[in-house]
Amino acid sequence: MSGENNLKVLNALDVAKTQCLPPNVSAAVNGVALIGTLAGQLFFGWLGDKMGRKKVYGVTLMLMCGCSIFSGLSFGHEPKTVMATLCFFRFWLGFGIGGDYPLSATIMSEYANKKTRGAFIAAVFAMQGFGILAGGIFGMILSSAFEARFKAPAYEVDPIGSTAPQADYV
Repeated sequence: MSGENNLKVLNALDVAKTQCLPPNVSAAVNGVALIGTLAGQLFFGWLGDKMGRKKVYGVTLMLMCGCSIFSGLSFGHEPKTVMATLCFFRFWLGFGIGGDYPLSATIMSEYANKKTRGAFIAAVFAMQGFGILAGGIFGMILSSAFEARFKAPAYEVDPIGSTAPQADYV
């Protein structure tokens, strides 16, 4: 490989590093969601036994929907502020997801008849995979539509101008 090709590879690696979150920030964003999930399982499992599973399940659904939206709308002008609000809402999203896990399986097993109980419980957990797939497809469609509407130069050409201001709204 020639020296010029080596330089291109090194420049590509530098660009890739600048487009990723630092490892400690990435770990914080993922870690707070997992901590919230554990806390939510314990809290909502207990609360579901005390107040009724259906009622508490509704609360977990509202919490998950609200925190999903607020995670996407993490506010602030400084990177630290955006990441702090993202971590805050990711914790509460994880808390709601943690409540959803035990309650959805328990509610399904309580209300399904003996003949179809196993299939229904399997369907509850299979829907998670379908949701992940649908979310990925939705993200790709939204990104393609955004790219078609708001053309921007490549990051390598113009690091500042490569992110359209409208990206905050997507």
